[in-house]
Amino acid sequence: MKKWLLIMIGIILIGIVGISIKINSDLNEVVETFNSEHSIEEADFVLISESISPNKKHKYYEYQFDNGGFGYSRVFWSVVENNKSQSELGKGLIPDGFRIKSWSSKSELILEKWKPYYEIKEAELKSGTKINGVKIVLKE
Repeated sequence: MKKWLLIMIGIILIGIVGISIKINSDLNEVVETFNSEHSIEEADFVLISESISPNKKHKYYEYQFDNGGFGYSRVFWSVVENNKSQSELGKGLIPDGFRIKSWSSKSELILEKWKPYYEIKEAELKSGTKINGVKIVLKE
């Protein structure tokens, strides 16, 4: 009797692990889809500003999306490598609650904390953190 009970528990646990793996892989696809929407090549992409770092290795974009009759989306900031083939901005997205101010003379990205008009999850970001290979400096 105990043997069958242990076998059943084992089968149930294997099923739970399998379902958990499937859910995790589905969530990764959702994240990838969200990030792929942040592309310079999107038809509704609206560039507000861009700036190349002093060492010419990186570039940041300030942009939003045209939502047709609904107006424009919120503003996004993203930092990417400075090359012509770089159109995907998802990897370099700046977390909500922070915005890019400028470049430092050392090609570090100067960010400031701000409270947007929409509700956000608090993000932790410290000076010295790297986003897409660029060192961050927080302006107080």
